[in-house]
Amino acid sequence: MRKTARETRQSRRQSRRFQQWITGGFIGVALLLVSLISYTSKNPNQAANYHPTKAVTNLFSTMTLGDQLHKTWRQQFKATDANVAVAVYSAKTGQTYRATNAPKHQFYTASTVKVAILAGLLQKENGQLSSHEDELATAMIENSNNDATNELFENYIGGKSGLQKIFDHFEMTHSIASNYWGLTVTTPSDQLRLLNNIYFHSDQLSASEQAYIRNLMANVESDQQWGISAGSSSYGLKNGWLSYGKRKWIINSIGYINGPGDNNYTIAVYTDNNSSMATGEQVVEKLAKATRQVMDQANP
Repeated sequence: MRKTARETRQSRRQSRRFQQWITGGFIGVALLLVSLISYTSKNPNQAANYHPTKAVTNLFSTMTLGDQLHKTWRQQFKATDANVAVAVYSAKTGQTYRATNAPKHQFYTASTVKVAILAGLLQKENGQLSSHEDELATAMIENSNNDATNELFENYIGGKSGLQKIFDHFEMTHSIASNYWGLTVTTPSDQLRLLNNIYFHSDQLSASEQAYIRNLMANVESDQQWGISAGSSSYGLKNGWLSYGKRKWIINSIGYINGPGDNNYTIAVYTDNNSSMATGEQVVEKLAKATRQVMDQANP
């Protein structure tokens, strides 16, 4: 069947585009070959050691720490239906890096707020805890004992208003205290402001007060040493977990990682909408391991 004039023109255009595509491909390959020949002639010793996989690794290493973390975190976010927010402060760079897959979502602290309660208690008592206060504080952090927390919250720091004052002292501007301390609203970045006062320089806590909190966070009972500790052997942490209505399982983990070289860091991970406590722990730990791998690579 004879083609119409229109079909003939279309056929010619397609033929020209195909020829252009082929020509462009050949030109691209030719330029690459010329570039490689030029490189090998000028760098004969290095050319023998050229490996494409190393080139990719080197490309990744030229990315900033923030770029590497965000790339890794985005990959982790894609693997879960949970709401997730993470923040890391690197002592090496002096920068805070943060990301979330739920930008307008509010996260509840669950038991991670117990670190703030302890910091506020130490401030209130000028670092001199009574034997009973020490007993309550130890149970609250090491065992996550809610009865001990309730007593400190209600009778020692001043309840909701007292907790809000603690947030104000540590410039945790996005944290909102609740009458039920576990439903306090916070952000990972706010938690880093508190953690940095515990593990790095602080104008709010004395060295002995810092050491007291660090010691308790380094000695939480063994079945609570999950979370941001994944992939690391030296750390201090406090976890929070709560099954709460439509939020399903709230699984949080905050703390400090003794990282590679001088790349120590504080980290806070907040999640909810987890189908179970176990799946929530997996979300946090995968994120923690991926973060540690980036921090390892970033250390020279």
